[in-house]
Order: sequence, then structure tokens, then C-alpha cells
Amino acid sequence: MSATNAPRWRPSGPIADDDSETALGAAIDELIRARAPGCHADAGAVLDALASLSAEIAAVLPDVVADARDQGYTWQEIAALLGRPKRAVKRGYAAHAKRWRPPLDLD
Repeated sequence: MSATNAPRWRPSGPIADDDSETALGAAIDELIRARAPGCHADAGAVLDALASLSAEIAAVLPDVVADARDQGYTWQEIAALLGRPKRAVKRGYAAHAKRWRPPLDLD
């Protein structure tokens, strides 16, 4: 995920808007299509998709936070992007960020 010459994102905090709603809807639809075709109107299928997406986010977030630290983001900037207090973010991710190493880019 590390990109040394990529433009830097400006922390603004989480935004629930049309773009994020569209992206989430597409992800939910894709999971339901893959796991339970024809069940898009079933709230259980939607809940399963949402829970799966939430679990996936929780699984990758520590590495992305560590990558952000590696790219020079401050704890305050990361906290702003996550919409959480700096203290909570640092407490939750600092140990992982210290031992994390980016994957080798063999390209």
C-alpha cells in the first residue's frame, strides 16, 4: 500500500455521503450476489454482508494505520481520518505500527 510519490491525503474525518453510500451498496450487493444470489431483499443477507465487511475492515485497519505511520502521517492525522480521539488510536495501533513492516514490492 505504500506509495512514496503519491499525493498526500488531507485528514478531514469520516464522511457519510453519496459516494460512500454508493461504494457500500456496491460491496453489499457483490457479497450477496456471491453468497446468496436472489436474496437482496432479505435483511439477513444484508446483515451478513455488513458484518463481513466490518470484520474485513477490522482485519486490515491495523496494517493501513501502520502504513500511514510509515508514510509520515502523525497520530493526530490518523485519528482525524478515523474520526476517533488521538489517544484511542495511538493506544489501539501503536504496538502494531512499531513491529509492522510493509510487504516487499517485487515489481
